[in-house]
Amino acid sequence: MDFQSRSAHQPKKTGPSPTPASPQYEAESIGTVEYGGGLSRGSMMSAGHIMQLQRTVGNQAVQRMLSGVAGQGRAQRAPDRTSDGAQAADGPASARSNVIQREGEAAAPVPPSAAAPRTDGNLRSMGEYYTIYKWLKSEAEKAGKTALFGYFDSLDPGQKMTAIRAMAGNARHPDLDKVKDTMITGFFRKSFDWNRFSEVSREANQTDTVNYNADQARDYASYTAIGTSSAAGGTGGSAKISAELGARSAVPVAANAAPVAAGLSGAASLSQMYNATQNYDSSLSAADKAQLVVGEGGGGAADFARFAATASDGPTTVASGAATMAAGVGAVVGGAAYLVSGVAGYREGRKNAAKLEGLESGFGERADDAHATQLGHAAHLGASTQHLNKNKSAATAAKGALMIVGGAMLLAAAASPIGPLLITAAAILGGIAAIIKFYKKSKRKEAFVDRVLDTETEAAKPENAGLGKEKVRQRMMEARGFNSLDQCYSQIVTDLAGMLFDGGVKGEDEECKQVLEAMGLKIDKKQQKPSKELIAKKLNN
Repeated sequence: MDFQSRSAHQPKKTGPSPTPASPQYEAESIGTVEYGGGLSRGSMMSAGHIMQLQRTVGNQAVQRMLSGVAGQGRAQRAPDRTSDGAQAADGPASARSNVIQREGEAAAPVPPSAAAPRTDGNLRSMGEYYTIYKWLKSEAEKAGKTALFGYFDSLDPGQKMTAIRAMAGNARHPDLDKVKDTMITGFFRKSFDWNRFSEVSREANQTDTVNYNADQARDYASYTAIGTSSAAGGTGGSAKISAELGARSAVPVAANAAPVAAGLSGAASLSQMYNATQNYDSSLSAADKAQLVVGEGGGGAADFARFAATASDGPTTVASGAATMAAGVGAVVGGAAYLVSGVAGYREGRKNAAKLEGLESGFGERADDAHATQLGHAAHLGASTQHLNKNKSAATAAKGALMIVGGAMLLAAAASPIGPLLITAAAILGGIAAIIKFYKKSKRKEAFVDRVLDTETEAAKPENAGLGKEKVRQRMMEARGFNSLDQCYSQIVTDLAGMLFDGGVKGEDEECKQVLEAMGLKIDKKQQKPSKELIAKKLNN
């Protein structure tokens, strides 16, 4: 059980409520301390002394003695406990009040001598937790991760113990060996997992650390299928062209590579179609839906038919064969699908980017408004993504045009190598466009994190002279609980998506709605769409 509010631990009373005239009522009306010992309002006796006196001389005597302070108000202390039942002090991250009091009534201070022992910020009184704490601090000092450890150290004691349990594999009673087993990783060179340390520290601070843009198993399967099919296709295509030009030694290579390339390409097409069904969402714009349904789904289906038809293709296949005709038709149909979706995506990306840039400019005029600053970051990132998608869509349209021409030539003059060459060039163009987008996205992370953290301003300070922007950025990220650029970037995207979802989907923040709509998303309040996950993907992908 994680660190919770004190009220959750207050004992529940059973039986009938005491009447004002009863001795029980008088005893309960005295200032009661529930945090393991303290003083009643207006009294210099501890709760333990009062209980002992009650046992000795009886409740009535105690009640008469304290009747003068019975009506002076009550101050209650609620227990602050961790999941292990240990009492935790108010750390830097804690905003909870130690004293529950009446409205408008001053709290009666509890003298330090009467207060129960509290957990030190460094967990000194917590046995094995303190041993682990010292080891973590030592590891951070050796690795130069003192700023990152500082974030962990800023957590309150209960949150620190929650993080330590996670580092010990969620063991109820962690020890140093369990933490080492989990946090020391690597096959040949063992090292401390600072990324994991960052994650559990932020999770203990109740931060949503989900990376909504992380690749899933189906994405890795798609990358593998596309990569292997491209390699096999390139090998088979080169060998076949060489054979056509008279290089007889290339004949067996072409004969063996052709069916392998066709089979792998077919698998890639199936993966493409599957991803299109998984990525479809009713909140998407018409252009986005067209790209998924027509481009990814329809184009993938046409490609699969074409690859299936040419699976048995070899260097001796005649141009008039049924397989060649089917390949030509598949290229024309698939090319048309890519052309239509590419044009639609290009127009949508250009329109959305212009809207988001206009919103970003408006938000930038409100320099002292923190919410406007966050909205500006969201609009900036969204516009950047729309530009990337616009350029990729242009390449998709060009790919479709090449496929149409290549397929038509394959149908008209099957003996000519020009048709297959154009189709191969189209596939290469599509692959290059995807690689360029991936590269630009990876480079954008650094620039966007610098924008959000304002790294330039920090690096320009006299005390940071000579450090270099990279070192300054790393220190700034670690102070916020991040070990790597990827962690920091994904958290920023998650936070921005959460802000847009809470304000524009769940709430009535008109500016959040404007950003979502400019990204090409349709808001459905009843269904609570678009989801936070989809918003994050639209910001980044």
